[in-house]
Order: sequence, then structure tokens, then C-alpha cells
Amino acid sequence: MTRCQEGFAEEHGVQCGFCTPGMLMTARALLDRQLARVEADSQVVERLTDDEIREAISGQICRCTGYTTIVRSIRWAEEHSRRQEGDRDGIAIEG
Repeated sequence: MTRCQEGFAEEHGVQCGFCTPGMLMTARALLDRQLARVEADSQVVERLTDDEIREAISGQICRCTGYTTIVRSIRWAEEHSRRQEGDRDGIAIEG
């Protein structure tokens, strides 16, 4: 299970399942972009803000939630990916 999938399970980001595949793909792409920024610039990249997460998922429609649990799920994935790599200040995402 990927960190994104774990985050959705832990933070209850899944409801009916209609939007889940798109949300997971969008979340993974967002986290992968953060990693690419780190690799390209060799610098610490700040944590994603809720607004950045909401903007990234804005093309996905969820009919069940107010997106709060989905944003929390993506935040969980980002934070746990950082912890796994031992990086609490910057971003480190699993491969």
C-alpha cells in the first residue's frame, strides 16, 4: 500500500469510492512534484499548505465530503513520507 493509500485509510478520505482513484492519482502526482522540486533545486521544500492541496484536487469531484478528510489524508501521506525518510523540515517522498 502506498503512503497515499495509507493516508486515505487512516484519515477516512474514502467514502463511496467514486472519486477515490482520481484523488489518489492526484495526491500522488502532487507529492511527486514536491519531490521533483527538491531533487531539481537541492533545497528544502516547505510542507504543502491546505490551499495548495485543495487547488491540486480542485479538478476532482467528491459527492460525499467537504474535502476535509481528503485534505487530511494527503497531509498524512506527506508527513509520514517525511518521517520515513527522517526528514521533518523538508520533503522526502517514497519512491
